[in-house]
Amino acid sequence: MLAAAVSPLAAQAPPARKDSARADRTFFTRRDAIIAAAGVAGSALVSVFDESIADWWRRPGIQGSDGRHDVIDNLSTINEVPLTLGAFAVYGVGRLVHAKGLTDAALHTGEALVLTVIASEAIRVPLGRARPRRSPEDQYLFKAGAGWNQFEFRSYPSIHAAAAFSAASAVAAELSFRAPAKSRYINPILFAAATVPGFTRMYLDQHWASDVVAGTVLGAVLGNKVVRYAHSHRQSRLDRVMMGTTIVPDGRGGFLVAVAITPP
Repeated sequence: MLAAAVSPLAAQAPPARKDSARADRTFFTRRDAIIAAAGVAGSALVSVFDESIADWWRRPGIQGSDGRHDVIDNLSTINEVPLTLGAFAVYGVGRLVHAKGLTDAALHTGEALVLTVIASEAIRVPLGRARPRRSPEDQYLFKAGAGWNQFEFRSYPSIHAAAAFSAASAVAAELSFRAPAKSRYINPILFAAATVPGFTRMYLDQHWASDVVAGTVLGAVLGNKVVRYAHSHRQSRLDRVMMGTTIVPDGRGGFLVAVAITPP
């Protein structure tokens, strides 16, 4: 059985985060706009070679056996859904065992993934870029709005690449904040692993290389941004609610969820 109890805490402003003196006034800044523009320009440059790169991935020697195809197809299931569910599952475990640091990191990673998915869909659905399977000899086939009801016209950016790099960037930023000595060893592994979903999508002829580049930049920027912003500003209302949630056994085989809300 699951019950919920809401208990307002004493009215006081939540403590400022560590770097609030140097905090950006807004979530998106001019620097972010410059990075985004660079990402678009970079993907546009790569798009010139999209067809050649896609032809290389289609070569029999690269595609290999059915067994190789099956392995890569399975790896392709590492996408925004399991990553987001995994982040919030870790958040739940953190709440259950009262591990504040783990809970906080998992929450920010989940928030970054949700924001990344929304941003990716907001771009690719109306843009309507055809996937390489749909248009193998023309990387510049666009049908504005076609992505609303046609999966084959949701190519740019790659949401697999975006989600992978959003998760990796968020976790890397949390590690840099909490355990900088360990982060320099772990973070390269995180980013190396984040390249896997993008490569699988090119192998499976689902995305152009420029889609993967765009998704990589988008995910990396948003994943890092969510964590850096969270640790340089006062807690948002969502964070106050989520971090104020406690999960405890109710003694009857279920759990009790208590939500402590701190007034702003």
